[in-house]
Amino acid sequence: MSVDRRFVFPVLLLTFGCRAAVPAAVAPVASCPAGSGSWVREQIYFGRAMPDGGEVSDSAWQRFLATEIMPRFTDGLTLVEASGQWRSEAGPVIRERTWLLVLYHAADASVDRKVEEVVSAYKEAFSQEAVLRDGDMTCVTL
Repeated sequence: MSVDRRFVFPVLLLTFGCRAAVPAAVAPVASCPAGSGSWVREQIYFGRAMPDGGEVSDSAWQRFLATEIMPRFTDGLTLVEASGQWRSEAGPVIRERTWLLVLYHAADASVDRKVEEVVSAYKEAFSQEAVLRDGDMTCVTL
């Protein structure tokens, strides 16, 4: 059976972008080695292409980072510059520069709420159709 990828990827974006709490959505790690713990690893993809054909500028991103992301995740985070593509609801493939935010945290509803706040703020501030959010449990040693 053939799968129409134009349909699958937007559904995945909507599923990850709108899903309920990450702690309920990911399975716990069966067992971690001695000296490590089970944490949620989340990756949030902030595409920079805007519907009007423009792009989220470096200065606009830095303001968003300083006002929306950094105050919520003071324990640490990682940002990676990336490039990617996805098919929008309107149909065309959009190629864009992307910021990838990687977070490690305990499975906690308050952290999940903060992630949802950041995703919502980005969508609203930059007229984004979707922000991909991916999470899983992993063993972490500090």
